[in-house]
Amino acid sequence: MKNLFLFLFSISVFISCNKENNDPKNSLEEELTLSKIVENAPNKVAWVPREQMKSRNGDSMGYGVILNPNSKKLVLFLDGGGACFNPLTCFQNLDRYSEVDFLDRMASHSSLLINRDADQNQFKDWNLVFVPYATGDVHSGTNSASNVPNNGPKKQNMVGFNNFTLVLKDLKNYFDANGNITEIVFMGSSAGGYGVLSNTSQLSNILAKNIPTTVIMDASPVFMDKTLLSPCLADVWSSDSLWNTNSTLPLDLDETIQNNYNHNLQKLYEYLSLKLPNVNFGLLSYYGDSVIRSFYSFGQNNCAYPPNSMISVDNYKAGLLDLKTSVLDDLENWKVFYANGIEHTFLSDANFDQTVKNTKLNDWISQLRQGTAENLTE
Repeated sequence: MKNLFLFLFSISVFISCNKENNDPKNSLEEELTLSKIVENAPNKVAWVPREQMKSRNGDSMGYGVILNPNSKKLVLFLDGGGACFNPLTCFQNLDRYSEVDFLDRMASHSSLLINRDADQNQFKDWNLVFVPYATGDVHSGTNSASNVPNNGPKKQNMVGFNNFTLVLKDLKNYFDANGNITEIVFMGSSAGGYGVLSNTSQLSNILAKNIPTTVIMDASPVFMDKTLLSPCLADVWSSDSLWNTNSTLPLDLDETIQNNYNHNLQKLYEYLSLKLPNVNFGLLSYYGDSVIRSFYSFGQNNCAYPPNSMISVDNYKAGLLDLKTSVLDDLENWKVFYANGIEHTFLSDANFDQTVKNTKLNDWISQLRQGTAENLTE
C-alpha cells in the first residue's frame, strides 16, 4: 500500500502541475491512472484523485475503486449523505471529500457490497467503483456558483452530475483499452439513489450502450403525490440558482414520454423505461423511511422554513403505493421492493437479507439482473 500511496501522490502532483495544459492528450493520463492502479494493486481498495472533480467547497476530490483485471463486470455505487437546499440540510451535508475520508469509509462500512470475502456477495469478483458525495445536489447538479435559499451558504460547487461524467469517461477509457464490459449494475442509496435516476441516461450514452445493465435506486422515491412532492419543493430542487438539474435532462424527454406529469423529475421513470427497454430497474424503500420523510417535510405548508410538521408514515406509505400503481406498474422493466419499517437504506446492510414475501433482498437483486424479479410489497 505504501507504494500505491506514493504512486497516487505523484499522479496528483503531476495533474496539479499540468492542469493549465489543455492538450487533449492529457485525457490519456486518466486511463493510465486506472491501468496503473490495477497493475500495482489489483483487487485492492484505491483512491483515484481527480483535479476536475469538485466538492461543494471547491476542493478537488476523486473516487474509489477496487479493480479486478480478470473481470469484465462493473458495479457502480453512488454514495448518499443528505442534500443541501437550506441552512439546516446543508449543515448535515459534507462539503469536501478526501482520500482519507474514502479509506475511513471503506474501513467502517459494513455493506455486503464491499465485502469481497463474503460468498453471498454476488459482486465480490466484479470491478467496483465508489463515487463519494460532497456536492449537496444528490449527484445531479451542474451549478458551480450555487446560492442556497433561506440565508444558506453561497457560491457552492454543486456539480455532482459533472463529476460523474468524469468518472464515466475514465471508465470508458480504461475498459476500451483493457477489454469490453459484459455487465453493469448501477446503484445508489439515498442521495445516491436520486443520483442514479438523474445519471442513468449519461451512463447509457457514455459507457453502457448495448451492455446488460441493472439500475437500483435505494431509499430515493420521486413521488407523484403533490402533498409529498409539493410544487414549491420541486421548484427549489430544480432551481437554476441551486442544483440546476433541468440542464441535465435528456433533450428528447418531453417528446418521448406519453403521460402527463407535474415536474420534470417525475418524467424520468417513464422516459428511462421507454428509452432503455432492456435495462432492469428496481426501487427499494421502507414504508416509513424517517430520513426521506424529513426531507420531503421541507415542502409542507408551502415550504415554510423551518418545517413545523413531519410527513407521517401513513402518508409516506400511501405515496409509495401511489407511485407504484400510477406509474411503475405500467412500466414493464420497473420493479419495487417495499418493506415495513422506518429504516433508511437497504444497501448498507451487511447481508442483504431483508426479506419481503419470503424473498431476501440479495436474491431479489439477482432476479432483477436476470429480468425475472417480481414486485414485492408488504
